[in-house]
Formats: sequence, C-alpha cells, structure tokens
Amino acid sequence: MTGLRVRPRLCHRRIVDAWLGIPLLVLWRLLDALIPKRRDHWAFFDHPLKRGQFIENARAVFEQVRHDPAVQARVFVRGGHRPRGVAESSHVRIVQLDTLCGLLALSRCGVLLLTNSTALDMSLAWRNGGYGAPRPSLRRRVVVNLWHGVPLKRLFALANPSQRRHGDRDAFRRRERGLYAGLVASSEVDALAMSATFHPIPPAHVWVTGLPRTDFLRMPEAELPTGLDSELAQIRALRGGRRLVLYAPTYRDASASGGPYFFSDDEVSRLKALLQRHHAVLGVRGHYVATAGTPLAPRHLDGETLLDLGHPHFHEIAPLLRESSVVVTDYSSVYIDALCLDLPVIGFAHDLDDYRTQQNGLLYDLELAFPGPVTTTFDALLDALEATLARPRFQPDERYRNARRLFFRHEDADNTRRVVQRIHDTLAGNRTQ
Repeated sequence: MTGLRVRPRLCHRRIVDAWLGIPLLVLWRLLDALIPKRRDHWAFFDHPLKRGQFIENARAVFEQVRHDPAVQARVFVRGGHRPRGVAESSHVRIVQLDTLCGLLALSRCGVLLLTNSTALDMSLAWRNGGYGAPRPSLRRRVVVNLWHGVPLKRLFALANPSQRRHGDRDAFRRRERGLYAGLVASSEVDALAMSATFHPIPPAHVWVTGLPRTDFLRMPEAELPTGLDSELAQIRALRGGRRLVLYAPTYRDASASGGPYFFSDDEVSRLKALLQRHHAVLGVRGHYVATAGTPLAPRHLDGETLLDLGHPHFHEIAPLLRESSVVVTDYSSVYIDALCLDLPVIGFAHDLDDYRTQQNGLLYDLELAFPGPVTTTFDALLDALEATLARPRFQPDERYRNARRLFFRHEDADNTRRVVQRIHDTLAGNRTQ
C-alpha cells in the first residue's frame, strides 16, 4: 500500500458525493485491516461539530507532543479548513480527511485520539446532506478518548431509554467503547461515572490523569498556545476593566418538552441595570449545537454591556473563564471548570423538574455537586447575581471545597503530561505482548 501511486490532484480532491464516498469507505475498511500501522503516527481530529476548530483536550495533547521527535502528529480536518495556530513542521502535518490522501494517511496511524467517537470525529459530509465515516480497525491501534469534560448529564449507557436506543442504533459505536485503551477522567468519582457512561469499557482503562484542557486554566498566561493568547487579549479588551459574568447554558434535547429560557425585553433591561450598577458585563456563550437556541436575542447583544461570546468568536472556553468573575449556567459542566479557578457559580435551572425526568437527567444531586445557589426563576437569578456582585471578594466555603474535591484529583497543570505518558506506556506495553 505504501507504494501506491496516485496523481496529486486526484489524491487531494475532496470526496463530497455519497455515490463515490460510500463505496470508497467500504474499500478503505478492507484496506485498513491490511495496512501496517505506525505507532509513532498519532491522529488528532478537529471538532466534530465545529469544523476547522482544533481545541480542548486534543489541542492540549497536541501542544505537548508537537516537538517530540518520537511522535508524528497528524491533525485531520475536513471541508478545506486549516486550524488556527497550528503550523506544519517535520513532526506535524495538517491532513484533509475527506480526500483520498487523507484516508491513506489515516490508515497508517497507529494511535487515534478521539474527542467523541469515530463516527463523529471522522464523519464526512456528502453533498446531498448525508454523512459517512471510516470504520477503523480498533484492535490494531491504541485508541484513546479525550472526552471534553466532566459529564454532569446522563449520556450513552446512562441516558434515558429512548436516547440510549437512538445512540446505540449503530452497534459499532457501543462496541467501540469497549476497545478504548484509555479514557481520560478528572477524579476518582468522575472515573466511576465515565466507566458507567462508556460501558462496556474496562474500568481499568479509565485514566484519572485529569483533563488536559484544564491545564489551559492553570498554566501561566505566557505559556498559553497561539490562539488562546489572542482570545484572552480579545475578551480582556471587550470587558474593558469591568467584571465579566459568563452565562453558558447547555443544550436541550430537540425531542424533549422543555427548551431554553428566552429573556424578555423587560428582563434584559433589568439585567443591564444590575450589571451597570456593579461595573460588570454579561458574556453569553450558547451551546455549539445549533438546536440549543440562544437565551438572548441578537438585538439584545449590544457589544457593550451584553456580549456575544459564541463559538465562532471564541473557540476555547479557557480564556473566557480566566477573565470571568462569576459563572452562570444550568446543567453545563462549565461550572466545574470554574471551580478550579475559585469562581463563584450560580445555577439558573428554570426547567429543573422537566430536565430530570424528561430530558437527559443528572448524574449528581445538585445539592452535593453544585456549590452555589440554584435558581429557577428570573427574579431569583437576579437576586443571586446581585448578592454575588455586591460581595467585595468571594471566599470558597467548605461546601465549595468539597465539590472541587469531588471533581478534581490533581491541582497542578500537568494533566496533559500525564495523559501523554500513559499513551507512551500503553504503546510500550503493547509492544512487549
């Protein structure tokens, strides 16, 4: 296979038609079972739903190994994108997965570093609106899932029955979870939740290394990768010396009866008055899933007191958290990231009962896991925000510290180093078998 000659223009032409792509993926699966794997070739992937964005845990691991002579990093992207802040070198190549050359490069990679699943991380979009994805031979590779955060919601094996059936309708996706060599976790408690969520993964394959992207919150500002440093400067300029209240709600399942909370004009006026009184701004970061909805209408985001901090403008959450004074959310684990920065957190769970029973549901009791006020009405949210901003300084209490211990085993900025070491150890162990 390594001697295969393909004309350069044909090799780099994007595969966008299902009539060509689907048979090609079937052929690729057969070839992938035969092609020798190179264990120094580590495959990274851009975000499955934010194409061209190379972020979070995958980006952190990449930054750790990009100059390592023992690693040949292959950053796979789709749709002709090039990830921001990633330069090619003798150890780094940016590869368009949706080309013949991209599929050939993937077939040689002996290490796959996923952010969700092969079905999403390797998905190829067809011109007719459909999708397909390579199905790699997992037993011949070291496959590590760099799941993006600490789950607060029920997912996969722990999802409600209808969502679980929908997620497992493809038997390969469920079987895949049992073949991961590693799955990152932030604490012992998180590891137990991840073992159950990603069943049938062997519990011993859940690594309590800490999440690599947490290092972006803790490392010195001067060490932030290219891209994150510019986003930090951008949000700093936007807040203009004022305190930043970060509002980051999660998505709701499209089939559920509930939905996101939409602020009325009157509520927006009251919110702006409170913020101006406390020399603060509110930054809104909706979920990247398109159906999540935006809590504030575009006309409300004036760029002065109410800021749009959406994913097209800020790829990473870390620069926003580093500049925040308060974090408001509903069921997003963004508040867990805030804990390691000792930021006050406020819950705005307007549909709490519905979310628990009709939507994803929660893994943890909020009384235990959420160390701030949980509000269910706008008036209560405004009161909680008023009380938080009126305090001269936030002091974490015992309940707050207990929640942080629940979700963080490590208090340093070495999570990425631990993950990379576990990958090298796994490769060395497999070599001796």
